[in-house]
Amino acid sequence: MLRGSIVAAVFAAALLLVPGKSMAQNFVVDHYTSADQLYTFVENGATGANEFNITSFACANIYVYSFQDIVACGSCLVSPNGSLEEDLDADLINHPVTGVRPPTGVVKVVFTSWTQNFCDPTALGATSANLKAFRAKGTSELELFDNNVLSAAEEARLNSDCTAVFTVLSGAFNVTCGPTDAPPKGYKGNNPPGYRGH
Repeated sequence: MLRGSIVAAVFAAALLLVPGKSMAQNFVVDHYTSADQLYTFVENGATGANEFNITSFACANIYVYSFQDIVACGSCLVSPNGSLEEDLDADLINHPVTGVRPPTGVVKVVFTSWTQNFCDPTALGATSANLKAFRAKGTSELELFDNNVLSAAEEARLNSDCTAVFTVLSGAFNVTCGPTDAPPKGYKGNNPPGYRGH
């Protein structure tokens, strides 16, 4: 019994010592098909939910893949105690870099802290535990299990793939930000044309 407790303690300590990464909920992955889906990201107030405190804001950095190739990426701000709605068809795959709307694929979202007045899907900052993710498909809604830890290799790949999209699109991203609360004054996020914040 004592040996099992020691092993558990060592494992827990090792998890806490992962450098530069939060063991909190910071990375979600979902599969999509041709049926339209709606993703909702909710800022959960984990840092006090103060709209005057920069650490209360979070970024939803979104990457869309089809057949292992990136087709879209971008970043959207979520305000304290606010929410963001992203429609698969209208916001995520409406303008794929390939020019062809993919019928199936994978959506990856990395939650990061909003720092220095910026959200950047090509240079991910510190991960954040402030967001919860939900998916609606048809009449049902479910919470996405967002307890994955973003590995250094995956972070590098997402940054690199989105940089390629940004380059191909001549300095633009092709994920648009759906309805959300208004960004704070002076926000310099990567919301492309078509931003529908209110």
